[in-house]
Amino acid sequence: MKPCTLLWACFIVLLSIKTHAQTKSTPLAYIDQHTLSSNALQQDVALNVYLPDTYNKASDLHTYPLIILLENEFFYQVTGMVKHLSSVSSMPEAIVVSFPNSFEKFYAPKVYTNKSSFWSKSWKQMPFDGDPDVFTKFLKEELFVYLSKHYRTADYRMVIGTSLTATFAMHAFCKTPDLFQAHVAIAAGNILAMGYTPDTTFIEAISESIKANPNRKANLYIACADADIISDPEIGNNAKKLKKQLSALRSENSKLKAETFVNESHYGVVLPAFISAMETFFPKEKWNPDYSVFEKSTQNTLANIDAYYQNLSQEYGYTILPVAERWNSGNSLQAIANRLLRQKRFTESIDVYRRLAAYRPKSPEALSILASALEANNNFKEALAIQQKALKVAKQFDSDHMTHYEEHMAYIESKLAELKDD
Repeated sequence: MKPCTLLWACFIVLLSIKTHAQTKSTPLAYIDQHTLSSNALQQDVALNVYLPDTYNKASDLHTYPLIILLENEFFYQVTGMVKHLSSVSSMPEAIVVSFPNSFEKFYAPKVYTNKSSFWSKSWKQMPFDGDPDVFTKFLKEELFVYLSKHYRTADYRMVIGTSLTATFAMHAFCKTPDLFQAHVAIAAGNILAMGYTPDTTFIEAISESIKANPNRKANLYIACADADIISDPEIGNNAKKLKKQLSALRSENSKLKAETFVNESHYGVVLPAFISAMETFFPKEKWNPDYSVFEKSTQNTLANIDAYYQNLSQEYGYTILPVAERWNSGNSLQAIANRLLRQKRFTESIDVYRRLAAYRPKSPEALSILASALEANNNFKEALAIQQKALKVAKQFDSDHMTHYEEHMAYIESKLAELKDD
């Protein structure tokens, strides 16, 4: 059998492995539950931690942005959208954390209602009983430290608040800008008119925060539902005012957006707003590049890929790696390596396959495909060494398909024997 013929045979067999029925029980989602004893809050805090599908497959080089979801009610909805949007490269894969049990206090600044008609006329200030500085201390000194010890968290954190919990998200943007790199406030129209002092609003506080540090990498998204505006026209006026101010404050370093959703209820706006927020922070033209463009410069494919992602990493402030594989697109390392091999650009394809194998250290498939590429380039000696490694990895992580990897190794051994006979 010719090397290239063997390569395609290997591809077919490897693809067929994925279609076989699995007899082992495997989770459909990776969600851990923890209890963190907080000295700052003086209570035990329950945590839900969602992990991306690739988390346990990827190398230690891979780190993941952290999304803090202040409303546990939307944990499964948001994690489902993170799974989908990241799978189509519309946002990075991310770790999502929520708090399934109530805090003993409501941690947010005790802002003034400023006679807003949305709230009881007898309220001069919101009846929040938790000091936001204490909650900030919990996040910074306890939660983030705890998560970084247990998971590969990146230096990119996002907070999402909905309705009343949006108060803390906007407060963090204004008062502790380094705590999170991105801030999302959904169904927040009823919060905009409130302020730190009588007759001042969050609209002004947000604007002043940006003006005070014009070079800051400010990422803020605020959404309102038109159902709220119908019930209180004042919300519509505030939303328009905020949108106008944010438009005037945009810069190369900022991603700022405020919008109102038509035909959406107060909480019904959560999912469309989340999708729009991710589009704002992670533009598709940056996060879903056409990998075929990287191939156009002969002999420099991997260097082109690395240069692109180094620039993206510099922009977002944490290490972002190219996508290893995708089921729904040719924009991945695996797909680009396959294309290079078909073009007989052996050295480049092998370089990309090596990177794929490095990014998926628990994947015998990645190693076996690398071995096949080495065979196609008549490098049978190294192909055998790689296939032997694939066999060891398969024994640990894919023992159900040992026969395939053994047969592949036997074939390489036979080719080496033929070469010796010649």
